[in-house]
Amino acid sequence: MRYRNTVFTVFFPAARIAIIKVWPMNSRSSLFVLAIGFSILIVLIAFLGFGAIRRADAIYRDMHAAQDAYVQTETFRRGIATDVYLADILLRDYLLDPSPQNAPHHRQQLLVIRESLQQRVDELSKLVPENDSPELSRLQNEVEAYWDSLDPIFDWTPKEKSERSWVFLARKVLPRREAVVSLAREMAKMNAENLDRERQRLENSQDVLHEFLLQMMTVALVLGSFVALLTTYRVLVLERRHDAQRKQIEETQNNLRRLSNRLVQAQEMERTALSRELHDEVGQKMTALGMELRNLEKLRDSNPGAFEKRMEEVKRLNIDAMRAIRDLAMGLRPSMLDDLGLEAALEWQGREFSRHTGVPAVVQVNSALDELPESQRTCIYRVVQEALTNCARHAKARNVLVSVSKERNGIAVLVQDDGIGFSPSLRGGLGLLGIQERVQALDGKLHIA
Repeated sequence: MRYRNTVFTVFFPAARIAIIKVWPMNSRSSLFVLAIGFSILIVLIAFLGFGAIRRADAIYRDMHAAQDAYVQTETFRRGIATDVYLADILLRDYLLDPSPQNAPHHRQQLLVIRESLQQRVDELSKLVPENDSPELSRLQNEVEAYWDSLDPIFDWTPKEKSERSWVFLARKVLPRREAVVSLAREMAKMNAENLDRERQRLENSQDVLHEFLLQMMTVALVLGSFVALLTTYRVLVLERRHDAQRKQIEETQNNLRRLSNRLVQAQEMERTALSRELHDEVGQKMTALGMELRNLEKLRDSNPGAFEKRMEEVKRLNIDAMRAIRDLAMGLRPSMLDDLGLEAALEWQGREFSRHTGVPAVVQVNSALDELPESQRTCIYRVVQEALTNCARHAKARNVLVSVSKERNGIAVLVQDDGIGFSPSLRGGLGLLGIQERVQALDGKLHIA
């Protein structure tokens, strides 16, 4: 025999376990506080980062500009000295050349060098700071004096060049050259000093940047700590409020569960009283009615055949009434559940199911269930009763299996058939809802497949 399709599975734990559901904290206030706190921290970090980047970028630009100015100044200064030495070489070549025809050529070369030297001096004036302007003016004057001292020699005759060249070089040219070169050296020294001053200024700027970063980090830490403390305090307040609400909800759930249990107990007590009343009062009256009807058999009228037929009908109706009342009493609260125990009540329920539907029902009870609490025994009986009712109405089954077994952690109840099946998504009948409420009231689990 193979059972499939609809399966009712119920499991009752051996001991009642309090179920505590932790409710998620979803408070707009907490989210707002957290958002504000983290926003402030992000703004502080961003401000600190952008400020540091801007300061560092400014220092880098200043350092790069100072280095470029130093290199350019040094390049022009060396170019001035080079042009002066080159002019001396060309001047010496001119003085040693005895041919007067080459004078214009030498003069043209010196003019080119003069223009180059003047250009270097002009470019240097753009780079030299204002505090070095006197030295630059002296350099310009010495360069002009140097070139002015060279103008007369281009009108000399070969004899004059031979007689006066040495004295002219020694007294005029060399002193002017040395003056220009000396000023160029002074410019180099001042350029190096300017670079050192600029480096010192940049180092001071770096120290200011470090101090700024330290101050901002301190402010960020202080404000961040304040925000963190405020946020933590707010979250703790919300958590305490949440815990209080959760305890209140749990207490409400427990009260509802106790109320549900009391309602179920009151319902069972009412059914027990009604069953007893039907059995004791109505049953006794119906029995008396049967006895009276049997006494009527002794009375015969003029038509004995009709009287006999009518009497048999009354007897049959009496038997049917007694059976209906007994079934009603057993349906409300089977007396054998209290008198003979759960196992006998389940077996009787299986026999009644088979008698009414013609479907074989196998009841397997694998353990003694009389030691169970009355609430669990009643719940098991009602679960099996509702499951068999659903099988009779909807399953179109050919076989039904009812199994009750005691497991390590509790009692397992299984009702299984081989009918057309049942979709759990279509649940919602009052009978199934009643089963679910009964099972949940005892901390049990109901599974329908």
